[in-house]
Amino acid sequence: METLEIFEEFSLYLKEMKSQGKKIIAFISHDNIPEELIDAAGFIPLRLIFAGNDELMDASHDYLPPSTCAFAQTCIGLFALKPRHFNFLDLVDYFIVSNHCVSDICASEVICKYFNIPRLNFYISYMRNPNSEKYFRLEVSNFRKNLEEIRNGPISDDMIIESIKKYNEFRKVIKDINNLDIKGSIKLKLMQKAFLFGPNILPELRDFIASNENSISNNSKSIDLLLTGCSIFMNDTLIDLIEEGGGNIVFFDTWIGYNYYSQQFKESTYNHVKNPIDLLASRYINNAYSDHSVPNFLENRITHIEEIYRNYEAKTGKRLGIINHIIKFCDHMSLMSSFFKNNLQEKGIKVLNVERDYSRANRGQLSTRIEAYLEMIQSE
Repeated sequence: METLEIFEEFSLYLKEMKSQGKKIIAFISHDNIPEELIDAAGFIPLRLIFAGNDELMDASHDYLPPSTCAFAQTCIGLFALKPRHFNFLDLVDYFIVSNHCVSDICASEVICKYFNIPRLNFYISYMRNPNSEKYFRLEVSNFRKNLEEIRNGPISDDMIIESIKKYNEFRKVIKDINNLDIKGSIKLKLMQKAFLFGPNILPELRDFIASNENSISNNSKSIDLLLTGCSIFMNDTLIDLIEEGGGNIVFFDTWIGYNYYSQQFKESTYNHVKNPIDLLASRYINNAYSDHSVPNFLENRITHIEEIYRNYEAKTGKRLGIINHIIKFCDHMSLMSSFFKNNLQEKGIKVLNVERDYSRANRGQLSTRIEAYLEMIQSE
């Protein structure tokens, strides 16, 4: 299914949800928003996972400077221009303002203020310690109260636990998709669709896995790659450039991929935890690969990728190429990119830092850099 068809299907889905009286709550994608609370309230979480273009980025410059993260610029541009296939953004009832990064909070505030969308606040700590966990618990409790006011009724602990179980199963299925031996672009498109529709799409995902779990990839001539850093969002052509150059992403170590599905609970956990806030807080504090896991995030990330690399080499006899995708002006990823690359290359792991925005003018240069990197990996 092509991306535009997915948008059309998603638009119809949201309209149907609205006709049933459900609220649409949007937010800029990252891994600490408690989507289970939104689901337990009977609402629809809408992650903004849409890549941009020159027009969308330019449209944001009336509100924020061009030195803002290109993804955040795109989010503003979508609300400013409302391209035809994004008409479903008119259905958004509330927008979550969070502080995952500077661009996140600035873009979210702009969207709420200038496009008249009521805001819900959800702030998180940049540290991982007992005080951070206490603060996270307070934010979750306040968020729950805000959602209860909107729905004009309580959200019981049982309702939240059921949603946690549902999303836990969703994460397991996302993991199964990421582990399929299929072309990276097919895998990514399916995961992107899954992130839009959430657990409602589980039957379709399970059918796809059942049909492809015994498949053997025909990409023997391709260079196997791990993508880390920023996610490739919908409408982005980066994965096409990678595959045209002879590469194939076999592992998505991004928010759409490992960073999301790794945050699972064991089935036994539900048996002795009565308070769902305890579950959400434990997931937050144990999320060692989140870029909010200061001070050890970068070290954890390097160790994690080295482990994947060594295991893949031992299993297949092949070396993984590592593409570190950095959306231009992403303060979390760009500041650490040189340290990240140098540390892995000291371990004999070749890394390509790809820092870019969504401008069409950069396509040729980007393609050349990717092809040169893949040729280097192949010649080793």
